Amino acid sequence: MTRVRGGGLSIFWQTLLLLLASVAVVFVVTVALFAWAPPPRPDFNSLSDIAEALAGRKIPRERRWRVMVVPHGHAGPVDLSPAPPVRPDPDDHERERRLGTVQRPAPPLPDPNMVSSDVFTARLADRIGVPIEDVRLFFEPDQRSNMPFGGRDDRRVIVRRGEPLFFDTVVAGLRTDGGWRVVRTPPRAWLASWQQRILMLFGLSLLAVIPFAWIFARALAKPIRRIADAADRMGANPQAPLIVEEGPTELRVTAHALNRMQQRLSAYLAERTNMIGAIAHDLRTPLARIAFRIEGAPDEMREKVQADIEQMRAMIAATISFVRDTGSVNIVEPVAIDRLLADLAADEREIGRPVALGTVEPAEVAGDPMALKRLFQNLIDNGVAYGGGVEIGVARIEAEAEIRIADRGPGLPDKALEAMFQPFERGEPSRNRATGGIGLGLSIARAIAQEHGGSLILANRAGGGLEAICRLPVRG
Repeated sequence: MTRVRGGGLSIFWQTLLLLLASVAVVFVVTVALFAWAPPPRPDFNSLSDIAEALAGRKIPRERRWRVMVVPHGHAGPVDLSPAPPVRPDPDDHERERRLGTVQRPAPPLPDPNMVSSDVFTARLADRIGVPIEDVRLFFEPDQRSNMPFGGRDDRRVIVRRGEPLFFDTVVAGLRTDGGWRVVRTPPRAWLASWQQRILMLFGLSLLAVIPFAWIFARALAKPIRRIADAADRMGANPQAPLIVEEGPTELRVTAHALNRMQQRLSAYLAERTNMIGAIAHDLRTPLARIAFRIEGAPDEMREKVQADIEQMRAMIAATISFVRDTGSVNIVEPVAIDRLLADLAADEREIGRPVALGTVEPAEVAGDPMALKRLFQNLIDNGVAYGGGVEIGVARIEAEAEIRIADRGPGLPDKALEAMFQPFERGEPSRNRATGGIGLGLSIARAIAQEHGGSLILANRAGGGLEAICRLPVRG
């Protein structure tokens, strides 16, 4: 019976909620990390920072400088010519406030794009407490691009609360007894500290979202996979259990459509099967009339016609049996497969048939004992008739019982193995009853296996012979 479980959100709403949850998680993680992480190292250096670096004082780790000592008389990144900076006049302070630099004829600088300022050099010397002649300071000529709304101000160096701020490259030198102590800002990193922090935030946010995405994908894939498995079972056995209609709306609609299709297909097959059974049953009456009327015929003709009549009766009986045995399983009870096969093998050996019992592991299934007995009896009959004898084995493989019935015959071509399960198909093409039945044994056996949720295939053995492999779900 079809079961309908409502309440599941549609895939659209599940996806939307996942996206909203992901955005919320990313936002929360980002805000938390911004609140927890220390502020980034500024990309500028104040005049005080430069003074501390030149004086050799303890510098915070976030402010990195390249420090070197150039002995007197050696070339270095700072010009050591006898043209030192001079302390500017008071009038230069106004010009410094406006332009930021006082450019003067000077010896070569550390970089052609760098400039020097006597005003800032004098302030740096005052901070360190040395004469201006013992200090050098070079920086980028125009730093307005680093200022917020820099185009609104004509100053080239940012001054905040009386403290000059220098961006990009800064080179400074201090004359000491051993030579010039030179400090230089390192080249700009490929990723600034704030950029690295943003990437880290994105990475951590992604890690936080992954569990939600995994849970969502698993919850969405599970009913889809269940529908796919059920559709595959339905293709092999129209009598398979119906799909449970649960999950998102779209999947419930799909499951309901598949269930309706399976019900229509089962009804169609049942109608066709019943029609075949009815035709076979109705053929008994004309056959009985033919058998009665042939009694007065000559002996030779009568014997031939009677042989044909017997063959037709056997075919009709087999057809009716096929219709009866391929219906739904009405009796379901625990069946010990190992004991059932042991009893069948013992019965066969009592009447002199070559049926051996190999390795048999305990296995219990839920089903109809008579139908299962018919299944294995058909396989044994085929193996004895066409293979000269069989060997039976049972193995427990995870949640299935695997029953193998192997014969000692010549086997079959690989392309003919599946065809043997078609009704009225025989490995021996004649319809001679002395060489076997009419070709319904394997069809009935597979139908019974499928009705019990199992499968039945044929395979050629490596050492010769044919092997019927039946798999049934174990009980519990």
